[in-house]
Order: sequence, then structure tokens, then C-alpha cells
Amino acid sequence: MAARNGTLDPGAGETQTGQLFDRLPEWVVDTLSNEQKEAIHQASEDPAWSKSPVDIRFSLPFFGKKFYVTVVGGSEKRGNERLAEDRHKYPLRTLANIFFFIGLATLFYMLAVVVLAMQSALVEF
Repeated sequence: MAARNGTLDPGAGETQTGQLFDRLPEWVVDTLSNEQKEAIHQASEDPAWSKSPVDIRFSLPFFGKKFYVTVVGGSEKRGNERLAEDRHKYPLRTLANIFFFIGLATLFYMLAVVVLAMQSALVEF
């Protein structure tokens, strides 16, 4: 975090801490001491939150709207309590997830049909 006028600048850089301080009301940030800001910075930059080995993020335009897709993978580091909480907070069986998987399966099968059609056309040629 950069110093500005001898004080810690909470919005410096594109770090997790900077993004957090940018979302907080200015009066809240002004009430924090430099030690508190530094402690928040240290907690948000914890090396245990290192980047996952698989981290794929992209946006897809669809009928004038943009939708994002994120795939993150790696070794599980959450405890059983946190896993149970996350399963309850983010259930897998939702209507949106069902439609997403149906769409994904449809795309996969359409691609397979196209590949098979091209292969049979090449074999006959």
C-alpha cells in the first residue's frame, strides 16, 4: 500500500485490499488508523489465498447482454464446517444451474454431431 502525505493510502494498486477500501464509505475508511489499515491489508493478502492452479474467467455476449463464466479448481483447503455452509449457501441444484448444464450438454452433443458429419463426409470423399 502506498503512502500519501505520510499516511497509508487504502486505495493504492489493484489489490484485494484496495478494492475493499474502494467499496467502503469514505467516512469508514477515515476512522481507521494506519495500524488498522495495515492489519486489513495483511489479512487480505494472506498467502493461503494464493491463486488456484486452474483459474478460467471469461465473458460471453448473448442477445445483447454479457454473461460471465468462471471455472476455478485446485486442492480443497476449506474445512468441513465451511464446506457444509457453502453447500447450503450456494446449492448446486438450482433452476439456473439445471438450464446451464442442459445448454452445455446440448453444445457438446451438437459439436459431436458436426464432427461426426464432417468425418463421414471426409470418409466418403
